[in-house]
Amino acid sequence: MTKQTNILLIDEDLMVRQALGQALAVENYHVVSAANRHEALREAGQQPIDIVLLDLNPRGENAWETVQRLTALQPHVPVVAMTARREQHEPKSSAHRVNVLLEKPLNLSVLLQALNELALETQNARRHGNRL
Repeated sequence: MTKQTNILLIDEDLMVRQALGQALAVENYHVVSAANRHEALREAGQQPIDIVLLDLNPRGENAWETVQRLTALQPHVPVVAMTARREQHEPKSSAHRVNVLLEKPLNLSVLLQALNELALETQNARRHGNRL
């Protein structure tokens, strides 16, 4: 039996966190939600995270710093970033360890495909003792 994938969902919008959390739970993902960097770092420090899913445009925070600090805690965690302003962030994504960059409004089937692929890669890497 495969382990349930833990997703750390970071978005300041409670409705987004709730809607995405419910949609991902239906797909058998375990979702840990955080409204901001501080909550996200606390959660990442308390449990293993398989995938980080975050909004790149939080008010009052630098999402790139959040990515940097989370990957310092869990260096091999893949990152899926969501943004309504993709063109502003595309060049930075590879430099900041973003595996997938998705535009808002999200296409749920595209998000699920990306998460399924990353979850499979993560499981395979762990099974074989490799890092992503």
